Amino acid sequence: MRELWEYMGLAGKRVLIVHHDDLALFRAQNEAYRQLPYSTGSLLMVSPWVLDLVLNPKEGADLGVHLTLTSEWRHYRFRPLTCGSSLRDLQGYMWPTTREAWEHVKTEDAEAELRAQVELALKLGIDVTHIDTHMGTALRPDIADIYLRLASELRVPALIPESLQIPHVPPQFRSELGKLLAKAKLPRFKLADTYGVKPEEKARFLKAFLTEAEPGVYHLIHHACLLTEESRDLPDIEVRFSDFRALSDPEVRKLMDERWELLTYREVRDALRKYMGNEPLYQTE
Repeated sequence: MRELWEYMGLAGKRVLIVHHDDLALFRAQNEAYRQLPYSTGSLLMVSPWVLDLVLNPKEGADLGVHLTLTSEWRHYRFRPLTCGSSLRDLQGYMWPTTREAWEHVKTEDAEAELRAQVELALKLGIDVTHIDTHMGTALRPDIADIYLRLASELRVPALIPESLQIPHVPPQFRSELGKLLAKAKLPRFKLADTYGVKPEEKARFLKAFLTEAEPGVYHLIHHACLLTEESRDLPDIEVRFSDFRALSDPEVRKLMDERWELLTYREVRDALRKYMGNEPLYQTE
């Protein structure tokens, strides 16, 4: 919805939301969030470390719900908040991969679970500013309908990419998903993701992106985590720790401050509510 960016005075500018994914994965992930100067991120509500950020909040926290239907790590796994049998593998945990979740999870079970995750955040007193999706599982078209309805009911932005040419959306689903998204009066974002960048190249990648990217409103995904005894066994800890180091780099911070307008989801949410008034954000039939 380009009109919202025009309403906010952002059209034609280079605008960046620095978004901390997987908050509550570990205490070390939460502590990295506290140490970095960026307030935006989203919470894995199925993790016990949510309470760490509730009881020891970061000043100015701008938090969303990282809607979760998968649990990829063999030695650190999530169970759903609800009882739907299709949400669980044979061991009772969420499915390890997006493909397995999409093959097994029933629509009604997905809706009950995603609603429970949002409701838990609200009951814990979290001022939910947005929703997004862990490992892209909310982009299966029938689940995307739930995702968009939740955003409309909460009157918050959902992470919707400008382009569906992304790995999370198989080609056979793009047409149907595109039709659903066309019914939503929600902003879309350009995506930038550090996850696939080699750890030793992370700071260089960010400097190039921050220097060369075209104008637009970007959602920059990172997974910054401290390297501790708790977190060092994560299979991708080098990737997560390199995110923390790169975002702590003085040159990276200087480029953000001097060349970009930094934005939070709270600002987007509040502007969306003012701009749209009581008009529905998603037209269901």
